[in-house]
Amino acid sequence: MGLTVVEDGSLEGYTFFSPFSGTKAYLIDQCGYLVNEWDRGTQPGLAAYFLDNGLMLRTYKANLAGPFTSASNAGGLELVDWDNNTVWSYEINTATQLSHHDAVYMPNGNILVLTWELVFEAELIELGRNPNEIPQVGYMWSERILELEPVGNNDANIVWEWQIKDHYIQDFDVDKLNYGVVSEHPELFNINLPELSSSNSNSSRDWNHFNAIDYNAALDQILISVRNSDEIWILDHSTTSAEAATHSGGLYGKGGDILYRWGNASAYNRGTVSDQKLFGQHGTHWIQDGLTDAGKILIFNNGNGRPGTDYSTGEIISPPQDANGGYIVPAAEPYGPDDSEWEYGDQPSENFYSAFLSNAQRLSNGNTLFNAGSRGTIFEIDPNKDKVWEYIIPLFGDTPGTQGQNINSNSNFRAYKYAPDFPGFAGLNLTPGETIESGENPLDCTFITSIENEALVEMEIHYLPSTDIIQIHNPQIKQANFSLVDLMGRQLLNVSINDLMHTVEVPTQLTGIYLIHIQTADGGLYTEKIFLK
Repeated sequence: MGLTVVEDGSLEGYTFFSPFSGTKAYLIDQCGYLVNEWDRGTQPGLAAYFLDNGLMLRTYKANLAGPFTSASNAGGLELVDWDNNTVWSYEINTATQLSHHDAVYMPNGNILVLTWELVFEAELIELGRNPNEIPQVGYMWSERILELEPVGNNDANIVWEWQIKDHYIQDFDVDKLNYGVVSEHPELFNINLPELSSSNSNSSRDWNHFNAIDYNAALDQILISVRNSDEIWILDHSTTSAEAATHSGGLYGKGGDILYRWGNASAYNRGTVSDQKLFGQHGTHWIQDGLTDAGKILIFNNGNGRPGTDYSTGEIISPPQDANGGYIVPAAEPYGPDDSEWEYGDQPSENFYSAFLSNAQRLSNGNTLFNAGSRGTIFEIDPNKDKVWEYIIPLFGDTPGTQGQNINSNSNFRAYKYAPDFPGFAGLNLTPGETIESGENPLDCTFITSIENEALVEMEIHYLPSTDIIQIHNPQIKQANFSLVDLMGRQLLNVSINDLMHTVEVPTQLTGIYLIHIQTADGGLYTEKIFLK
């Protein structure tokens, strides 16, 4: 356990994870040594991310107020700094709604979050649900996506929302809402879709079970993983909330309807179960700009219920798009492509089956990181599909194990690896400590970061509160970029520096703690906290 494989060609960086059964998040270096630990006192619910502004975004399990009895429940979201201080927290946890699984931090500092909302029997019947398929409790869990604008330390404004119940189709009852031919409306979800496999989670009441969300700012689109119909969907975020409840409006003219879906054409009656591509998938996202296969979609396909033997795969697809970023919808056939264009895990030598949780990530050196979440195993493959790094989370919940010990209770929802020049590391102390586990790691591993901040050693920052001015003394007359950022990661000021003494005027309404980021043209990085009066 701990570090088990390290080879030339692996990305020499830092890996972040937050185990499902524990209350902590961890950052380790290439050799498995602990760089930082966040002890939050609550289990993740389920996602945690280390952001490029140096904060951790985390969902957490709140004290449950409603009937949402699932291992995937959350109820709370929080932003946490490097020193484990809570910068912001907010709960969506009532008798009728609960946040769950995942959230994504947007470039504007807002947060998109998955939530469940109860829909009761009378409304379900009116929407076209077969009354015989409504659980005895008299309600089902409907999916709702909220965009939160953080306010202060523990509040938020809901600035946008989308609800699945506005986008149903049904062919059960001609006298009820949403009646139509399912196959003619792939942009809508069949409210009477039958349970597809025994692997589906709580499908009698949680019939969608969204388990991942991502945001593409360039397209202004949202990507979600819909586990219980074994699909991924793409939605238009450019709509207003009112338009998102309809079938028109937004950049793509379809309101809140499904722009694109892939993985299981039988869910919209344009294929059979034998045509199915995805099986209980998790962790889908757009590959970021600057990386190999940028703009394509990477999916961790868990493989629950595959014909024959269950096995997991990482897969990349390229949805057919038009010139405006919309998606090509065939007249009667399933959405393309016919198959994924890249796949790992379909060969006997590539077995890493993970029944639940999990994700994959394309790295800056062209490698791919896999988090086989149910096994607590994180590994990296190179472009030749050779394993070049592996780490087995050495924890029983929050309790470290000992080298050589068999580990359990180390499952992990997501893991991510970052190169040393990741912006979130600017100004942080990345000096490693000991390994998380007890005992000596048998592997010979040395990791020395190549990041240098010497370019800014001679810069001096002076704040003059009487005149609301920040002075930057730049004795080497470096060309640099100065940013003032709040603790939510929102950029408030951004100016260029190329002189000996530069003065920045601070808006008088800004008070409290902020971050100064300076990046020089030759790669130097500097971060400092400042208290504005």
